[in-house]
This record gives sequence, structure tokens and C-alpha cells, in this order.
Amino acid sequence: MPGLVAPKARRSERLVEAQTDIGMVLGGEPGARLSRRLAMPVSGDTVLRLIRHRGINPSPPPRVVGIDDWAWRRGRSYGTIVCDLERRCVIDLLPGRSSAPVRDWLAAHPSVTVIGRDRSGPYAEAARTGAPTATQVADRWYLLVNASEALRGIVERHPSENRDGALRFVHISSDGRDATESAPTSVVHNPRCDRCETAPRFHGEGMPTKETARRIGASRNAVRCRVRAGRFMPYRQAPGPSRLDRHLPFVEARLQEGERSATVLHRELRAQGFTGGYDIVRRWAAQLRSGAPRPVSARIPSTRRITRWLTGDPATLLPVDRAFTEALCVAAPKLR
Repeated sequence: MPGLVAPKARRSERLVEAQTDIGMVLGGEPGARLSRRLAMPVSGDTVLRLIRHRGINPSPPPRVVGIDDWAWRRGRSYGTIVCDLERRCVIDLLPGRSSAPVRDWLAAHPSVTVIGRDRSGPYAEAARTGAPTATQVADRWYLLVNASEALRGIVERHPSENRDGALRFVHISSDGRDATESAPTSVVHNPRCDRCETAPRFHGEGMPTKETARRIGASRNAVRCRVRAGRFMPYRQAPGPSRLDRHLPFVEARLQEGERSATVLHRELRAQGFTGGYDIVRRWAAQLRSGAPRPVSARIPSTRRITRWLTGDPATLLPVDRAFTEALCVAAPKLR
């Protein structure tokens, strides 16, 4: 019966097609278990036999390939993936991420004319020896990552400008006034400063990052950040947001009316929903009575987030993020 069952076959062609599709996705034993649940009982060996009978559809020789490493188990075992960038599909997986397997694979595929890769040395050597006539191109993703890391290093070297940009943004957002000059900036010397200055010196002498981290007692990521910055990076000095911020207009108005008792101010604020303690009201009242500049609360975004905002399309940013980057560029012309 053509179209229904083949001669001497024990299952219909439609059943064979369904079980083969299940096997192609799940494999032998998992495919057999699912087939039994779907009322199409079959053994795992039969599923594998159906897969082999189907065979592999021949594909055209690859011309433009992308090569990159991938992890079987992150930090322990890695392999190399080869993709056909014209057909947008994986065409091979190679053991390890050294140059020898990639070199041999390229030598066995002389049709390759363009090789897209990361900027590592082993893949570059494999491309030069395995396909000497092919054109090597840097993957766009790695170019963007390298550019982003370079800009992040610049952002890390301007911590004071980041703080000034955050303060300027707070003032402009709240009342339109620019009072960044009144924000106090001070840095206290501590042993961390010595470590920050030692890391770039060790790096300049050729010491590996791991050994530098062991000697100065820091993590490898911290060493990399300090080497990129090239100098001491203080912790954020700007105070964080306070519960009293949204009640400050009321406090200032009561002080202008002549109220000087922090106890009375705290009692009145509690009646308005303030949940903070008495000490914060006392400190703010003392500062305002003395006429000292009012400290500004500003949350400084991380350098990674600032870098993403600076490299992103301004049209896709949230209005508050776009306003912060504009204030930052005013405070730090070098970043602009």
C-alpha cells in the first residue's frame, strides 16, 4: 500500500516518521519512553536504527564560518564550535579550544574563504596554518565588547566626575538648581590606597594577575579594575538617599518660621508619616541652623551601568537614564 506501509514492514510510514522525529530530538532511550507515553511503544535500539536509516541531508560546502569556544563544564572543560554564518547553523563541534583541532578542520574544508573569530591567539594561528588563503575577520560582538571595556576603564578613572554628575543630576531633577560646587569631596588615605598603587606597578613588571592578587591580598577582578584605572579609586563618598529627603521642604519651612527644637520637628514629621529616627532630624536641623551647605544625597550607578548608558542609543534609554548621562557629560567633558 504505497503511502501507508512499505512491503514487509511492521509499522506504517506515518508511525515511522513520528518515532524518527522523536528520536532525532531526544535520542534512543528518552525517545522510547516518550513514544510509550504517546501509545506508540518502541525500544530504544529501534529508535536509534530509525535515526540511522534517515541519514543526514547533505549540506553545501561552507564558505563563511564562525569559530568560538564553548563550555562543556564552565571553568573545567571546553570545546570549539564551528558555525556556518551564511546558513546560520552549527556544523561541527571540536574537542578542546587549542589551535590543532581547528587547524585540521580548516585543512579538511578548503571551501572556507572567510573565518570570523574572537581575538585569541590559538584561533588566529589555526586560521593562518589551516586556511592560509582565507580572510580572517574579528567578530562584531568582540569588537563591541573590547570597545565597551576600554570605555569602562575610562569611566573607572573618573570617580569624582561620576559623583559630580550624580550630584548635578539630583539638583537638576529636584529644583533645577546646579549646586555641585557645595558638595564636599574628601578622601582619607588608607592601606587600600597602597594596594591600588601596587597592582599597576606589578602589572608593569610583567607579573601575572593571579600572582598579583595573591601578593596584595585582593581578588583577580579587583586587580584588573585597578590596572585599568591606573590609580587609586576611592569608594563612593556621596551619601546615600535618606528617609528625610522628601520631608526637607517642610523642615526648611518650619525652621524659617522660627522653630528650633529638633524634638518638635521630629514629632511633627512623625505625624506626617516620617518613619526615621530622632538623630537624623537633629543633625539636619543643626546643619540648617548653622547655615552650612545642605549635603546632597545621590546614588552613583556602577561603572558597568554608566558604560552601557554611554554606549547605547540615547533614543532607547529611559528618560531618567538619558538625563543622568547628559549631566555626567557636563561634569566630565572627557567622557563626552
